[in-house]
Amino acid sequence: MNELIYKTQIRLECFTFTAKVSNHLEMQSAHNIPFHRAYQSTRAANYLNEVLKLNNSASDGDFHQKCKGWFKQNQQISNVFLCGSCTDALEFSGLLAGLKSGDEIILPSYTFASTANAFLLRGCTIRFADTSSLRPNVELEQILPHVTAQTKAIVLIHYAGIAIDMDPILAFANAHNILVIEDAAQCIGARYKDKFLGSIAPLGCLSFHPSKIIHCGEGGALLVNQASYLNQAELIFEKGTNRKAFQHHETSFYEWQTIGSSYGMSEFQAAVLFSQLEELPMVINHQMQLWNLYQQNLNELHVKGMLRLPNVPDYAHINGSEFYIVLNNESQRSQLQQMLASQNIQTTTHYRALHRSSFYKNKLNQNLINTDSFESCLLRLPLHFYLTESDVLIVCDRIDQFFKK
Repeated sequence: MNELIYKTQIRLECFTFTAKVSNHLEMQSAHNIPFHRAYQSTRAANYLNEVLKLNNSASDGDFHQKCKGWFKQNQQISNVFLCGSCTDALEFSGLLAGLKSGDEIILPSYTFASTANAFLLRGCTIRFADTSSLRPNVELEQILPHVTAQTKAIVLIHYAGIAIDMDPILAFANAHNILVIEDAAQCIGARYKDKFLGSIAPLGCLSFHPSKIIHCGEGGALLVNQASYLNQAELIFEKGTNRKAFQHHETSFYEWQTIGSSYGMSEFQAAVLFSQLEELPMVINHQMQLWNLYQQNLNELHVKGMLRLPNVPDYAHINGSEFYIVLNNESQRSQLQQMLASQNIQTTTHYRALHRSSFYKNKLNQNLINTDSFESCLLRLPLHFYLTESDVLIVCDRIDQFFKK
C-alpha cells in the first residue's frame, strides 16, 4: 500500500513538473514575436493543383483573368499587367514612358533601390528629393526645388501605405507636361480619398513580395491608368510583338514591332495571388485592428515626446501594412531595438537612404535632412496577419518599460 502511495506521489510530482515546464515554455514562446510572417491562403494549394491539371503555366491563363477581374470588380481598375515582381513593373513603366538618356527623374531617396534602378537602366539622371518632416513621403514642396527643363517624370512612394497628397502634384505635373508614376509597392487596398493607390497617376506599380500584406512568392503589377499608354503597354508586355492583336484575330500573323521584354507573372504566381486577393479584406481588417491597437497604446509616449507615431492625414486611408515609430535619435533607437531583441521581439529599421548608399554617395553631395532623420530614427514594429492583440500589447508594454528606466 505504501509503495502504491509512493508511486502515485512520484507520478503526480512528475506531472506537476511537466506542466510547469510546459507553461514556462509557453510563456517563453508567447514572447517570441517575429517582425513578419508571410500570409498564406488556405485556397492556394487547390488553385495550384488546378493549374497543374490544366497544364497551362504561362502568363495568360485562367487565374490571370481572375486576378484582373478582381481588380476591375473591386477597385475599378481595368488595365492591369501582372508582372514577375514590382521591380519588373517599375522597369516596364520606364520603358513604356519612353524615358531615355538625358531625361531627369525626381524620386525620394528614402526608398528601395529598385525604384531608382528602373530609371537608371533607361539612362536617366536621378534627382533625389527629401521627404516631408511629418512622414517618410515626398510632397510637392520637396519636389519643386528639383524641377528643371529636363524633368520628365516624378516617381512617388506612398510609404507604409500612407497616401501622398496627390492632387497638387498631379496638377503641377500636368501643367508642366511631367509624367507621374506611383510606386505603390506597399499599398494594395490603401486609398487616397476615394481612389486606390496605384490607380491615380497615369502609371502605378504594386508589389506582391512576401514582405507585403499579401503576396504570391514574388510578384507585382503595372496599372496603366491613362488610355494613351495602353496599346504600347500591350506590345511591350508581349516581348515587343503584336501577339495580342493576333490572338484577337486582328491580324493574320504577329511580329516584332518595338522593344519589349518578358515581364509576365506565371500562372502559378497568379493562382496564389488570386487566393490572397479573395481574402484581402479580411487581412486588412485584422492588421488595421492591430495597427490601431499600437496607436492607442503608444499614444501617451507620443504625447510626452518620447517617440513619434505615424502621421496619417485625413485624405489617407491606410491598409495596416506597416507600423513604425520614430525615436529622438539613432542611439535611442539602437538601445530600444537591442532591449526588444533581448525580449525575443524582432524589430527592424528600414531603408538606407539612396543618396548615402555606397553606390551613389560619390555621384552627388546632397543634404536631405528629413530623409537622414528617418533613416537614423525610424523603427518598424512587428505587424502581420498571424500577430495577435496579446503580442501587440506585449510589444507596447516593453516599449513603455524602456522609457520608464
